Amino acid sequence: MKLLSILAKYRANGKLLLTGEYLVLHGAKAIALPLKVGQHLSVSEENHSDLAHWQALHDGKVWFSCELDSKDFSVLKTSHPEKAEILSRIFKTIKSLNPEFTLQAGTKFETTLEADPEWGFGSSSTLVSLLSQWAGVDPFKLNELVFKGSGFDIACATADGPIFYIRNKPAEPLALNYTFADQLFLLYSGQKKKTAKEVSSFLKEKTVSEQLIFEMSALSEEFAACRKQHEFNRLIRKHEEMIGSLIGQMPVKEQCFADFDGGIKSLGAWGGDFYLVSTEQPFAAVKKYFENKGLSTMFRWDDLILKRK
Repeated sequence: MKLLSILAKYRANGKLLLTGEYLVLHGAKAIALPLKVGQHLSVSEENHSDLAHWQALHDGKVWFSCELDSKDFSVLKTSHPEKAEILSRIFKTIKSLNPEFTLQAGTKFETTLEADPEWGFGSSSTLVSLLSQWAGVDPFKLNELVFKGSGFDIACATADGPIFYIRNKPAEPLALNYTFADQLFLLYSGQKKKTAKEVSSFLKEKTVSEQLIFEMSALSEEFAACRKQHEFNRLIRKHEEMIGSLIGQMPVKEQCFADFDGGIKSLGAWGGDFYLVSTEQPFAAVKKYFENKGLSTMFRWDDLILKRK
């Protein structure tokens, strides 16, 4: 009989990026949104095992598992080779950041995602945050070395509400007191974008001017100060036009929802994950419109966005 001794438990928030996608990589001020859903990590000690075991759960089912060599972190067995190699790389990077770090044989890791891993709410960033909490390393350094992202998602993982985020600077708490929050909806696009791939491509191909970074930072400030929904929808259009021009893509509303009465904004890398919908239409009408487009996963703003108490 295998005996488990619980050593530690941790939790991290998921994330969405309201403003500054792509440009946050170059130092623009962005608005980042920690979510009410995230990921848990439980670390246990398992008797009579020479390996380190990893099991990832969602909705009571295992969606990823692997076994690692506790000495060199190599993958011995897994249900998903690509994910296992990333996990192995994270452990190796932890070791490089903290040479005193050791992984005891028989350690069992169990993660529980509170949202579908396909939704792009930060299954990777929460993982980095959780393992950093456990191993005692800097999560921003770990994230930079493994994923090369901006770090806004790492800041969200332990934030207690919306934040202003500038790369390599401390996050600034932010109160988004939108009086029209009940008319804001978060819609799943039906496809998860591989953000690391999008980031790598963008960094290699695009040159960004200081003026553009300044304009995006100012736009983020406007989003934070906005109190009228018609003004909010104007800011959405401006933001979409700015990013669309930068990356050479048509804004999602023009491309897919031109007849929709309201504002629609991509969140994060364009072409995947979630959209923000801002409209004065009732929830039922909005849901029906998008269901007719084949999109059925939609949340109210207050259902997902973590609000500072």
